[in-house]
Amino acid sequence: MARRSGAAGRPPGTSRAGAGRKGASGVRRSRAAPPARVAAVEAAAVRRRRTTLTARAAVLALALASVALAIALPFKIWLAQRGEISSLQAQTRAQQQHVEQLQQQQQRWQDPAYIEQQARLRLHYVMPGEKAYIVLGRPKPKTAAKGAAPTQPAVVGPWYSRLWQTVQIAGASKR
Repeated sequence: MARRSGAAGRPPGTSRAGAGRKGASGVRRSRAAPPARVAAVEAAAVRRRRTTLTARAAVLALALASVALAIALPFKIWLAQRGEISSLQAQTRAQQQHVEQLQQQQQRWQDPAYIEQQARLRLHYVMPGEKAYIVLGRPKPKTAAKGAAPTQPAVVGPWYSRLWQTVQIAGASKR
């Protein structure tokens, strides 16, 4: 029986490309991958890029967060110091105004006419030959207009008496 041989004297079903594989066909395949395989490879590359991009974004976010944390405390301290400085400046301005008022008052006390006026007002001094009258007690309240509601009676006496009088006034008021 004569044996049929393929290319280069090999038996059919064997080839150089498929020499070590079982069931390999003798047909030679091209090196280009089938379209399904190309799509799978591209999808894997895109996933790898996305993963890389995600990892880069995570590293960037971590770096930004660490910078923000590093800056946060000094920034908080700086803001507190700015607020303290502004309040101290306002306090300094108020103190300077008070000092100016005291200096003006000191200048007024250098004037003999002002001293005389204050002695009359505060100490009730009079010049020789003048008569001083001092009115004791509180001034009477002015009467209300005719259309106004009548005023409540004055509450006088110790605290417990005034408390009881206010209870009586509240009970007697019209509703």
